[in-house]
Amino acid sequence: MIIITAAIYVFGGLAALATLLMIFQRDPVKAAMLMLGALLSTAGLYLALSAQLLAVLQIILYAGAIMTLFIVALTATPAAWRDKPARGSFAKVLGLAVAAVILTELLKVSGALKAIIVSPEFTETGTLDLAMALFGRFAFQFELLSLVILAAIVAAVALASKRRPA
Repeated sequence: MIIITAAIYVFGGLAALATLLMIFQRDPVKAAMLMLGALLSTAGLYLALSAQLLAVLQIILYAGAIMTLFIVALTATPAAWRDKPARGSFAKVLGLAVAAVILTELLKVSGALKAIIVSPEFTETGTLDLAMALFGRFAFQFELLSLVILAAIVAAVALASKRRPA
């Protein structure tokens, strides 16, 4: 039990640290890599909480597909983001204040969630039952969506390669 609690604190701390570093990162590629670290830390949290299906879905959908889409989009965009002037101190202070308010609200919600008692009628659902409930009727549409995402990635790469001089 102590190991699980320690894993939750470690993965939670890594996710929070990666998210904070991502927010203040000016280089979008580094920010995307920090986002990947936060997503993988979240998957580690799911594993520590014995939610293996959520951990696998987190890795496949978010850390895999969505991050691939982000990286392709970053490579396809022009480098205009490099020429932006530095923000003033007012914007930095405002950003820190907003981050502090959001952190305070998250701490309030997490404190309220600790008080929730799980009813004795709660039963775990197996992975197959959960997969059938989620994708049973919509398995074809789910697979079709993955093909659409793949086509979008190929199109973004094709558009980016046409812009580069040979």
